[in-house]
Amino acid sequence: MCIALGVGAAALLAVSPGAEGSRWQRLGLFGFFALWVILPWFLAVCALIRPLRAHAWAKTLTALVLLFAWSLAVGSVVFELVQPLGLIHASRRDFLADVFIIGVILTGSLALAGWQASRLWHWRMRSSTAEAAAWMARLQPHFLFNSLNGISELVAVDAARAEQMIGALSRLLRGYLQAGATVPLEQELALVRDYLALEEIRLGPRLQVDWALEAPLPNVPVPALCLQTLAENAVRHGIAQRPEGGRLQIAIEIHNGQLIATLSNDLPPTAPTPQTVRHGLGLAGARALLYDCHGKAAGLETRIEAGRFIARLNLPLNGPKGKPLR
Repeated sequence: MCIALGVGAAALLAVSPGAEGSRWQRLGLFGFFALWVILPWFLAVCALIRPLRAHAWAKTLTALVLLFAWSLAVGSVVFELVQPLGLIHASRRDFLADVFIIGVILTGSLALAGWQASRLWHWRMRSSTAEAAAWMARLQPHFLFNSLNGISELVAVDAARAEQMIGALSRLLRGYLQAGATVPLEQELALVRDYLALEEIRLGPRLQVDWALEAPLPNVPVPALCLQTLAENAVRHGIAQRPEGGRLQIAIEIHNGQLIATLSNDLPPTAPTPQTVRHGLGLAGARALLYDCHGKAAGLETRIEAGRFIARLNLPLNGPKGKPLR
């Protein structure tokens, strides 16, 4: 973006009405000058200003002042080097006036672009907060009531297991509070196990789960509730809709620098179409969180094959592209 702004400013000066000399010569000269201004300034900002422990506005103002001062300094040096070669026909004053205009355009454009970026980041954070609240609201009341009723029945017949299920429900609720953040893979899988254990109270032997996990599991950060959402989708819209129940298979493997998590489940006879399944609310939310955390390096593919719904999740092993969402 910085290079594009620099070349754009040079192009504006090159085609300005009444300018002396060839426009192509002016474009080459000022474009070359703009690159010598932009690139060293960009490196200086990344190496010196960005690591400073200061307020963002202070660092931004420092970077903009440095850009303006550096453009004047480079302009003076260029004039002294090029003018004896006969490539500049303007006086020193006129040339530095053009340089001043370039500096103003670059500084103003970058200031405006930075302000727009800060506003976009602000609204993105507010959107992430709202999205996290929406994910928290996804905890279905009937699931909570069924879990509590099942636990209350267990108290009389198996107090130890009832205590374990209370702990699982507590961890699951805590996981919903972390919606929008990234958590280690092990923690997310533990949340999936807690959810399936609670559903097993209601479904009993109708719910069969097969695990195939690569050992040892890599310490990869994943969006909280991402895998749990896929498991919930498999149980609610697949296995729970079958009178005879069904099987949920969860496999995690590493292939070509990617962590691949595959969840497949049996579907009821009146299964939805692949297009309907693909655009479900839960899957859409999972895709949005994956993109916010890992960008285009991650993906979620879904398909229906031989009466089973298959969700394939790809995550890069090098972690998220930036800071956690929360």
